[in-house]
Amino acid sequence: MISIKLKLWQSIQEWVINLFRGVTKNATPSTPLDYNDLAFTLAAASEISKTLPLVLTRFQEQLNDVLVEQQRPQLFVLFSQPSSSESFLHHSQDLSPSATFIQSIHRKFTVGRAPTADVIDIGTDSNSLKIIPKRLFEHDNQIVWLLFAFHADLPNPKLLSWHSASIENTLSKGLQAWHQREDQINQAIEAERAMYAAELHDSLAQVLGYLRMKSVKLDKLCDAPEYQALQPISKDLANYTQCAYHQTRELITSSRLSMQSDNLSHGVINSIKEFEHQSAIVFDLDNRLPLNMLTPQQSMQMLYIIRESLSNIVRHSHATFARVVLLLKNSQRLEIQIEDNGIGIDPDAARTDSFGLQIMKERAERIGAELTINPGSDGGTRICLNLTIGDDV
Repeated sequence: MISIKLKLWQSIQEWVINLFRGVTKNATPSTPLDYNDLAFTLAAASEISKTLPLVLTRFQEQLNDVLVEQQRPQLFVLFSQPSSSESFLHHSQDLSPSATFIQSIHRKFTVGRAPTADVIDIGTDSNSLKIIPKRLFEHDNQIVWLLFAFHADLPNPKLLSWHSASIENTLSKGLQAWHQREDQINQAIEAERAMYAAELHDSLAQVLGYLRMKSVKLDKLCDAPEYQALQPISKDLANYTQCAYHQTRELITSSRLSMQSDNLSHGVINSIKEFEHQSAIVFDLDNRLPLNMLTPQQSMQMLYIIRESLSNIVRHSHATFARVVLLLKNSQRLEIQIEDNGIGIDPDAARTDSFGLQIMKERAERIGAELTINPGSDGGTRICLNLTIGDDV
């Protein structure tokens, strides 16, 4: 009994001493944080990848003020999505975690079973870190963690809990509100897209479908000897009407695309299934993307390019086999390869009425990607799309 009381008294002494050191360390302590204001800042963030590091920097500064140097943690917020094997690690502005650390966190929290231990050892390039994980909440198959990383001694658990409670509460409230707001925005966008798709289908697409049939009939009538002079005009009219109809149909399909969590891989899988049903072509997908490291705009534009390529294969290539490869050439370069065994294409000799290749190139330029179209290794066509991506995780 005496031994237990002595240990408890020593623990209380350590807590009081550390608290006293933190309070008296600076003659002019930093301005107290407004937690409600920080939670609102997170909830209203238009780009969470820019706002969250600013908030974490404020929390980091606060912990540096109240904890001794040997016991100061580095703060991280992890968005872990085990279902798609995706991890998004956010940190304060003055931190630059190594690739080894990021990969270790990904393996521990996303690839494997979610950890239940109070303290986790993580090996890095230089030394090992001790991680104290705090599970904040789960939203739409995504788990949000607050991670405290310690290089040296761990502080007294009660002391850390005392100083981290407000941080956990603020992050939890702010990020949950942000997720709910993002869901509402996405639902509104999807509803608007569906409305536009329905209007296009019921109005412009119907008119273009009628004009397409009439222009083809007119072109055939101009084959007669007495109308030979009108053939160039009738053929142009039929070709351009056909192209306009195809582009409108593709626009309707694209507006109905569902990009779950802006995931390029899922979009490509769904598109391949769609085009498989439209043809007898065998499609093969080689997906080597461990993470979706693209912005929503990049994901959508790249998916449009892939869909246009698959559509061209189905409509023009006379191929029996097509292959799509998604891979990371290195940590900052993503490459997409689309190859078929069809009759091939000469991009320099494309029809003047065909806008598909030009639109693909324009979409690639919008996101800073490079699009090349060349003959395939065994005939057919090989399309290669390269995009340089940032190293922010």
